[in-house]
Amino acid sequence: MVTSAIQTTSLSDQMVYFIKAHRQAFEVEPSLYPLDIFEDFIAKLDDDSVSSLEASCKIEVDKLLAARFLAFINPPFESSLAQALKFYCQVENRVGVRLNYDLLQQFLGESFDFSKVRRSTLGVDLRQNLADSSLKMHIVLDNYPEKVATALALDSNQYSDALRGIALQTVSLVGFDFYLDGRSEIEFYSELTEEQFQQPQIRALLEQSFSPAALEPLKVSDAFYTGLSKANANPVLYYHLKDKKELLNYFAINDMARKVHAFYQHQEVLAAMWVGVAQQELLNSRIDNIRLYYYKSLLTDKT
Repeated sequence: MVTSAIQTTSLSDQMVYFIKAHRQAFEVEPSLYPLDIFEDFIAKLDDDSVSSLEASCKIEVDKLLAARFLAFINPPFESSLAQALKFYCQVENRVGVRLNYDLLQQFLGESFDFSKVRRSTLGVDLRQNLADSSLKMHIVLDNYPEKVATALALDSNQYSDALRGIALQTVSLVGFDFYLDGRSEIEFYSELTEEQFQQPQIRALLEQSFSPAALEPLKVSDAFYTGLSKANANPVLYYHLKDKKELLNYFAINDMARKVHAFYQHQEVLAAMWVGVAQQELLNSRIDNIRLYYYKSLLTDKT
């Protein structure tokens, strides 16, 4: 595994080094398409357009999926959307690749208020089988319930009136997966801040919906998301840990996940991290299926 001893200067250099270090550490195949295109695209973005980079690993028992990267793009969203579409066009130049933008187009509609987007992301989640690889986009909304309602409708799940009401109040993040074989999926994330989930009334509601094991990590978290999508039979719970060192204290992860986490204890990444896991996994004596997310800030070198 590589270390973070090499010092970089420009933000472009920092981004490329962060991606390459992750690729080398987890032996990501260089031939995975379109990883090189993504890396080149990210390297050419303006320094002030990207605030941070995310590298993540999805662990499925003893299988490690590590070709997963996201760039957090600063406003204006209209500009970042144009950049994303430019990247998508590059990816589509390969024979056999087809992207379907229908969900995104329906979500945006004809009169989208771009001023109500706080931030967006552009990323990849790549697999050996080209059809299983996807390009990712997340849109962070700022008090835009009309578009949350649109996302709920596009998901096509039959949500209860109660869940729909909660989602309209708590969802601020909408995600899209564009698979390289033409499939596409939408996911939305119900968000609770630390201030909110510490309130007795909200805590009581959480205790009705989640097991004690699912609520335990909130002790060391400052945000809690529930990811809802027809692509996931069981909702994925996301915890934003204030300090990544707390992971092993609250999640009984397997050896594969431990190797991933051990690597990032010695990298120049933010202290905080995200953890994504289904509630059922938290009831087991060992967690075999989990997502681990680590971040490189491009605004400062502080970790």
